[in-house]
Amino acid sequence: MATRRLKITLQYDGEPYCGWQFQANGPSLQQTVEEALEKMMGSGKVRLFAAGRTDAGVHAAALPAHFDTEHSIPAERLPLAMAPFLPASISILSAEEVGPEFDARRSAVLRWYRYQIVQASRRRPLGPRAWQVHHPLDFGAMERGLELLLGHHDFNGFRSSECQSNRSELTMQGASMTRVGDLIALDFKCRSFLHHMIRFMAGTLVAMGRGKIDEERFLKIRDRGERPYLIDCAPPHGLCLMAVAYSEAERQRILEANPAPPSF
Repeated sequence: MATRRLKITLQYDGEPYCGWQFQANGPSLQQTVEEALEKMMGSGKVRLFAAGRTDAGVHAAALPAHFDTEHSIPAERLPLAMAPFLPASISILSAEEVGPEFDARRSAVLRWYRYQIVQASRRRPLGPRAWQVHHPLDFGAMERGLELLLGHHDFNGFRSSECQSNRSELTMQGASMTRVGDLIALDFKCRSFLHHMIRFMAGTLVAMGRGKIDEERFLKIRDRGERPYLIDCAPPHGLCLMAVAYSEAERQRILEANPAPPSF
């Protein structure tokens, strides 16, 4: 049979994994899903290419990925057929056959990540996946910070020292906050992101909300890359890849999406 390209959409709890990409120090999501596909199909090596490489502990509500195969299974049957081969922390939500030009990473026109924070003075073991912040937050200051992230900027001040991207200029198409009680959701919508960029943006906004930095210092981080030591990289368990767009219609739907938290 001729080679086919299949697009799958994955949902997973990232806490048990060392991230999407293969790692020597623990199980990766890529390895887990590839091995499950190989067992189900019983034919050769499978190589998955995802729309994004989530870090250790980061979740995904809908992560697209693609792979090539000569197996004849109808795409619509793949999610159910794969269920017995995957751990409870991973699910294939949907599958479809796509053309050879489709690339889960390069074809994407918009990615949406959500970071959740819960403002509470005591630990909540049964609470939602969120960064628990024990201090009062000035939400007006955080809103101003989000407004300053919108548009085209050099986001060098919001990436990790390990980031290997050759360019840090990006256009942030959406940056907003939604609150329900003591639960806060920060939404970031951009075509691509830098390593740890969202977690550093979330940490910077929380620092602004706590009064640790002001708008002037925020602009120095954004425009000059001057990130002070008191900015935390927000923990990974509060971050989730929500959706990826491949068409203008999908891009518009994602830009308009603003569900009440919790979302994951």
